[in-house]
Amino acid sequence: MHESIDCLIVGGGISGRLLQLELESRGQSTLLYDSPQGNHCTQVAAGLANPVVGKYFTIGWRAHEFFTPLADYYADLENRLDASFFSPKVMLRIIASAGEQNIWLSKAHQDKYKGFCSFENRKIEGLNTHFGVLKVEQGGSMNTRVFLDACNLTLATRLEDFDYGSLDTTSNTYKTISYKYIVFAEGYRVSENPYFNNLPISPTKGELLEIEAEGISDEFIYLGSVFVQPIGKNKWRIGSTYQQNDSSLNPTDIMKEDLITKLNKVVTKPYKVVKHLCGVRPASEDRIPLLGVHPDIENMFIVNGMGSKAVSMAPLLTTEMVNYMVDKVPLPKEVDLSRF
Repeated sequence: MHESIDCLIVGGGISGRLLQLELESRGQSTLLYDSPQGNHCTQVAAGLANPVVGKYFTIGWRAHEFFTPLADYYADLENRLDASFFSPKVMLRIIASAGEQNIWLSKAHQDKYKGFCSFENRKIEGLNTHFGVLKVEQGGSMNTRVFLDACNLTLATRLEDFDYGSLDTTSNTYKTISYKYIVFAEGYRVSENPYFNNLPISPTKGELLEIEAEGISDEFIYLGSVFVQPIGKNKWRIGSTYQQNDSSLNPTDIMKEDLITKLNKVVTKPYKVVKHLCGVRPASEDRIPLLGVHPDIENMFIVNGMGSKAVSMAPLLTTEMVNYMVDKVPLPKEVDLSRF
């Protein structure tokens, strides 16, 4: 017996789930396939939404569009999924040197920073803030595991590997399922997808530590050469290191030592490393997400390349993707896969 749905989605990370939620909110029926033994990148992710990035204090691409509605967007989803997984959170960007101070001073007058960050001379017990901090607002963090668990309980899901050989794009069927649209949101595993494996998306491996440390305020998330994120009960997540073109799921001693070296420049309290984790994210060639339609199959789409910024970017970009699929509203040129 055939099951008929509007949209079949392959990939159950943040992007796939937010796409599914947006489609369902517009009355579209969905079914999402997610590998039960995937890389679980979303589940080990820090889930940070940070509008100020890099050593040059860059306001991220489309930051006002992404961040201004973010807290309200996730509050609505929490009500819908009956779960609590997003915390709006002030972040303190630790300025590491006089040189970094000078970089900030050269930019502080620019209008684009208003509402996002401001300089403070602030002493924080347990942290090296000799050169001051930037108070970063409009950001936050997602408990990605709670979010995914809530989606699994609420949304139509099949935890099994997708079999490309069972997909018939002529009859729009997958096994016993008939669909109107199909969207691939597989992250770095797009390299295994025969329909989109030519796209310039590379795996980027990130490694994290979890530590125990007492005497540091958990009021904020701290940013710097590493981020220091409170996760409760005097535990902190520390990250992150990145290795391009590496899809292995084994943490490495060399990256652990790199994280510890950077951490020791930020944290002045004693700490104990309790976990060492890693995950693999997709990164596009130009570091901008990649969305659009297959060049030859008009009802086959892709959402990919959001990397570590999915928490902040995916709400708006998946909405724009559904606008494109359902209402034929053109995608922004920057993200359209036709650029490649």
